[in-house]
This record gives sequence, structure tokens and C-alpha cells, in this order.
Amino acid sequence: MGIKFNLEKCYACRMCQLACSFHHTGRFWPEKSSIDQYRRPTQGTIVWKIDQTCDLCAQESQPLCVKYCKYDALHMKEGS
Repeated sequence: MGIKFNLEKCYACRMCQLACSFHHTGRFWPEKSSIDQYRRPTQGTIVWKIDQTCDLCAQESQPLCVKYCKYDALHMKEGS
């Protein structure tokens, strides 16, 4: 299992980072998130990365980043 990211639907709202940081720390602290997501100002493109600290929100019904993605840019995928 893994997380699939759709760049065409993402608006770089960073809600995924907030949800992830809350899972890890119990606080909204984007620097402690497993997700690094930002917009490149010169190109206008979005960069989205997930690191090895992601546990797919163990003990949750689904990863919180997927659950709270307002723009439906994140989905679960088979394999990783």
C-alpha cells in the first residue's frame, strides 16, 4: 500500500502536511510531517514528497492526509 498523488488536482493548500504532523505529534507542526509539499514560485509547479517516517497513519482507518485532502489529490494505491 502507498499513497498516490495527483498534481493536477493539488492546490498546494498544505492540509496534508498539517494532518500528517498532527498524527505524528498531536499538534499542527508541518516541519514534523512526513510530507514535504510546496509550490516552486518561478515555475508555478508543485513539489510533493513523502519520506520514510510515513507509517500510513497506523491505527487509523486511512491515512489522514488522504482523508483530509479537500481537493481529492491523494488516494491509496496498491503496492509501494
